Amino acid sequence: MFIISAASFAQTWQIMPGLPEANGRYEDLWFINDNTGWVVQCGGPDKIFKTTNGGMNFVEQLSVDAGCLRSIAFNNANLGWAGSLDGHLYKTTNGGTNWMRVDTTIVPPPVGVCDISVVGDLVMYGSGRYSGPTNLIKTTDGGLTFENIDMGAYSNYQVGVKFMNANTGFVGCRSNIVTEGSVMLYTTDGGDTWSKKYKSFIQSEHVWNIYFVNSTLGYATVERFAAGNGAVIKTTDAGLSWTRINIPGSGNDLDPIGFINANTGWIANHSATGLRQTTDGGANWTFINVGSSIHGIYVTSDSIAYASGNQFYKYTRGVVGIGGPEENNIPFVNKLEQNYPNPFNASTKITYTLVKNTSLVIDVYDANGEFVEKLLQTRQGPGEFSVSWDATNYPSGIYFYSLRTDQGNYYGKAVLVK
Repeated sequence: MFIISAASFAQTWQIMPGLPEANGRYEDLWFINDNTGWVVQCGGPDKIFKTTNGGMNFVEQLSVDAGCLRSIAFNNANLGWAGSLDGHLYKTTNGGTNWMRVDTTIVPPPVGVCDISVVGDLVMYGSGRYSGPTNLIKTTDGGLTFENIDMGAYSNYQVGVKFMNANTGFVGCRSNIVTEGSVMLYTTDGGDTWSKKYKSFIQSEHVWNIYFVNSTLGYATVERFAAGNGAVIKTTDAGLSWTRINIPGSGNDLDPIGFINANTGWIANHSATGLRQTTDGGANWTFINVGSSIHGIYVTSDSIAYASGNQFYKYTRGVVGIGGPEENNIPFVNKLEQNYPNPFNASTKITYTLVKNTSLVIDVYDANGEFVEKLLQTRQGPGEFSVSWDATNYPSGIYFYSLRTDQGNYYGKAVLVK
């Protein structure tokens, strides 16, 4: 999808040769300096890789069936964490040479760990999951003890988490009050109590990835799971207030975000190709034809950043990747069919195809984007499935149905005629 020129030494994104095309997707990444970092792969099986030379080479450290490894973070060069959508939480105390599963010691156990935030050498928060129910895993002693905080009083489900210090932090989610839509939660007491600093009042979306450029300037992506495009929300007062920037043409699956300085940053639609870049602090975004299925962005300095998706990418000076065009191969091809019959009277069937094991939620929204009904919330393996919607008690009109999965979101439009 993009060509690397051997004569170009401008700042640019390049494919790194250390990892092959993913068997699944490289979901998340974490670096402790410009050269040393880790990447997690979801599916076929789940894996953790480590590089010590900026992505030129990787060493496989773990291969396990964890129900989709989704998140990774390190407190320091030795203490690190990796979480899965099935609630597995792994810990290392030697830089990933050995990983041990620790979620079995947490009561109640986590339902999923979509995102991880670390502070200092001992504090870790893990948030999840997009399909609910809510949980926030917390340790302040490097994993000797854990707390599982029930977030049901604030969120319907949650994904992104970012803590500025041991007590002050944010969680991106959809509100427990459905009409409030996507919400940014804020705590100053280590998660005991929360306030809602942003509410979109758009029901078919949630706040996902959270990124702070410095102590006051921060951004977060807003992912939709119905018709429309995503957005970015921005704060300039350390998260006390947030303003929304809609991104025309971005599609609904906005997820990763990262900024290399106050003005220049990137977002990605994790079920499509390319990145969107801003050079004016998020006011405007331009599509750049880099990568596919990008689900993680990590900035290590003012001149180096990394991204993970279908392959592994680096933003730097000079040519360090491999030449030639990137494969146009998006590994996740779940499919949502048009409901049948459509238009329909009273009842219709929604058929969908899954390519691998996944948690999933099927919801229905009206033409104004207001939540109508949850049709299904479960976990299923690969195959073709269907669910029926009995709309006997609803008025004629246009409705949208959404399929949310580990690999992305899909939606369709149904017309009810009585």
